[in-house]
Amino acid sequence: MEAFIQPLFVNIAIVFSFTHLINMIYPLHPGVIPGIRNKVLFGVISGIAALVCMLYPIETLRDSFFDLRNVPIMIVTLYSGWLPGAICSLFVIAARTIMGGEFVWLGIVLTLLAFIVALTYQKFFDEDKRRWISALYISIVYTLFYILFIHTYLKFLTLNFYLVYFSCFLVAFFSCIFLIERLVKINMQLKEAVYLDKLAVAGQMAAAIAHEVRNPMTTIRGMIQFLGSTTTDMKLKEYSPLLIEELDRTNKIITDYLSMVKPEEPKLESIKLEKVLSDVVSLTAPYGHIYNVDVEGSRIGPYVVNVDEQKLKQGLINIIKNGIEAIDESGNIHLYTYKATKKSITIAIEDNGAGMTKEQLEQIGLPFYTTKAKGTGLGMMVTYKLIQDMGGKIRYESEVNIGTRVLLTLPLCSKTLQPE
Repeated sequence: MEAFIQPLFVNIAIVFSFTHLINMIYPLHPGVIPGIRNKVLFGVISGIAALVCMLYPIETLRDSFFDLRNVPIMIVTLYSGWLPGAICSLFVIAARTIMGGEFVWLGIVLTLLAFIVALTYQKFFDEDKRRWISALYISIVYTLFYILFIHTYLKFLTLNFYLVYFSCFLVAFFSCIFLIERLVKINMQLKEAVYLDKLAVAGQMAAAIAHEVRNPMTTIRGMIQFLGSTTTDMKLKEYSPLLIEELDRTNKIITDYLSMVKPEEPKLESIKLEKVLSDVVSLTAPYGHIYNVDVEGSRIGPYVVNVDEQKLKQGLINIIKNGIEAIDESGNIHLYTYKATKKSITIAIEDNGAGMTKEQLEQIGLPFYTTKAKGTGLGMMVTYKLIQDMGGKIRYESEVNIGTRVLLTLPLCSKTLQPE
């Protein structure tokens, strides 16, 4: 029994170590699709992890070699796609061929089995919001096929081997998924912490100068308006509306800053989410029509959220307006339910616009960052602040030339309404 357990525990430690190594090189974030270079890197690192596992096999099983080399193959395929999985599988197949032996063909077949099963269910795993259920299904399918193969061709394996090996395999597989999901969550929390620090700096700046600048601006606007209406100077009459317009635009920037930093507590109440979304679609549809963009929403269901209705509407309008302006010629924006749990609901606002790069995604919501020619970068900053004050979260997923999906998570008050 000890001869079985010891090398398998070493294998589990190896898989965990290389998972942390990948996260150090390329911090894992939800919805961020790695490029070809990073996928190749994932495949190489996973392949090395599998090879290191093969250095510590169970050595008491004649000419066969059992270790946890297939765990990295399945994990990297499920999370990153066929290319990293294929690279990792090629590493293992090459090493197993070099090792030789009577059952070399069986080792290659089992490697391909791991890759094929993971690749077959990769899309199902990637899209399923309850990954533990899909992971359980995948592990059962793979384990049954694995047992069928080795039971058919390796008659000398004992019951103890089956119990120990597959227990360790499942522990490694599920623990690795748990570790990755935790790392993703931690990375998101770190990213939010950095963002809040930057937000605090911008807030201090705003609090220091906003009121001091706003008061003389109000006086200047009044004087220009008065002079423009009483003067006989045609140039002043011509340019005074433009001056007033620019002063109003500057005043709006200051208002955005103040709405971001002023300590106004949101007035939380139980609101029918579907009604709010319907109102927002109605408000933004005419603006979308100007840009040949259709704004539409699917039926959300009888969910009740605990939010400030006006702040939620303001945040949603900002998000939809950005989506409309990101579409070059014509397109659509679709609102629908992305995920619902007992405590929260996530709404997706999806467009088919220009999309954003990974670098642009990391900058969204930061002070003064914008992709618009005339933008200030304050709109999304204010939106982040509004949603966070209500206990919600915003997350972006985007691909260049395909579109952007904004995931807005809100606290759920009650899943269904009581009959009125």
